Amino acid sequence: MTKRFDPRTIFLSTLFLAISLIVMNNINQTIFCAAAVILHVIFIGINIKNIIKIFFASIWLLLSIIIINYFLIGRDINYIVNTVFRLFGIIILAAVVLSSMDIMDIGFAIEKIFYHLKYLKIPIESISTIIALSLKFIPLIKDEAVRIRKAQKARGLDYKLMSIPEKISNTANLFIPIVISAIQSSVRTAAAMEVRGYSAPYIKTRLYKSFIRFRDIIYIIYSIIFLIFIILIRLNIINILKEIKI
Repeated sequence: MTKRFDPRTIFLSTLFLAISLIVMNNINQTIFCAAAVILHVIFIGINIKNIIKIFFASIWLLLSIIIINYFLIGRDINYIVNTVFRLFGIIILAAVVLSSMDIMDIGFAIEKIFYHLKYLKIPIESISTIIALSLKFIPLIKDEAVRIRKAQKARGLDYKLMSIPEKISNTANLFIPIVISAIQSSVRTAAAMEVRGYSAPYIKTRLYKSFIRFRDIIYIIYSIIFLIFIILIRLNIINILKEIKI
């Protein structure tokens, strides 16, 4: 995978953008942040087709939020639109991290960014490894679920002919074999890590070296300035992007 930026740069800039989306409190400010998210996607080099797939995959979640907030809770339409924009932006940012970085790169970025927390007796190396392994198991669990459903279909179980309660019941039956498979995979992974000396108290090396280049420094500075700008807007120190009621 060709990387335009160092994993630490991608992680930090994405984190700053996510914080910017969270602190926004009206539609105009959130749309402004959404434009920054789009630029972030372009700079990092994510395929736009993947973003479209993510939108269609998350559309039911977004629609459920709209229905629950508007019809059941009775929220204002401005609040709902703002919430949907922010949530979708955060989903896109999560996809940017997972699409542009390997699982171990994410662990490496977390470990190096929060490295100084070890002086507070926080085991940041262990935490970064746990996070990386947790993310690694998500596609494995998904693949295992697909494999089990194909095996059930080969044995004559057709979900298309089932009623909704039967589909829910059979989907629940997937839970136990998936959990057993996940536990077996985790045991194998733990054994492999122990053989490779992950528990040894030595400095760990990487197969590929990562370096902070000039472009990384520029992009991190841009991300920091953008976050500060957004916070100043949120605190009304900079008086722009006022809300327009729908």
